[in-house]
Amino acid sequence: MPAPIQQLRAYAISVNGPHAPLLTPTSVTLHAHELLLLAGYPGPGHVAAALALSGRLVPDGGEVRLDGTTDDAVLRRRVAVVDAPGITEPDDALPVKSVVGEELAIAGRKAGGKAVLAWLEENDAAEHADKRFEHLPVDVRTRLLTELTATRPDVGVLILTMPDRFGGDPHTWYELGRDLAGRGFGVIITCAEASARLLGVPAARLGAIEQPDPERIDPPEPELVDPPGPSDPADPEPQEATETEDEA
Repeated sequence: MPAPIQQLRAYAISVNGPHAPLLTPTSVTLHAHELLLLAGYPGPGHVAAALALSGRLVPDGGEVRLDGTTDDAVLRRRVAVVDAPGITEPDDALPVKSVVGEELAIAGRKAGGKAVLAWLEENDAAEHADKRFEHLPVDVRTRLLTELTATRPDVGVLILTMPDRFGGDPHTWYELGRDLAGRGFGVIITCAEASARLLGVPAARLGAIEQPDPERIDPPEPELVDPPGPSDPADPEPQEATETEDEA
């Protein structure tokens, strides 16, 4: 279960590079149960935005607030970055079970062999346990890394960083984001503009101040169960009287 946030708000954050800006002023506002696409040209701007939004990189301009605080330590604990190139992506040469074990340990959960296999079975991925991580199907890779990150107890916001860089169908990771938002997380997915166009949903833009509202995904309604009908009478149904041989 997520540790719900009230609001993540970044106003005009920018990040300078050694030769040119990595991220030009960008604003983002997100609440629990919301999903926001953040689209832009593939490149370092995606990672810069993810790191600045999560308190792992101090922006050169603007500010980021989570529930009113600008404390970077709070941001790092509450906002998690999933699979950022060169930052939080796993070593592709490692077996899947090793990556899962490391992530479970980070989340403070049991991370021994039995616990790892049990987690993989629960997430329909036991068949991949001994594969090199780089050999995972694209949709399985994104789903496993995201679900593992979501197990961290203090996380309320998940930032999926360029899942489309591996190819595959954008609808797969977008539906994953919708599912997580429905569970109570705030979710940001950075992607190429081509992916946003293919999905056909309004997307925020790297380098923009005025942004569309995120998509709100409310939790699913609980299934209604019909109340039980009246219980059957305890007495057996009366049987028709039959004539006996003594009756005249």
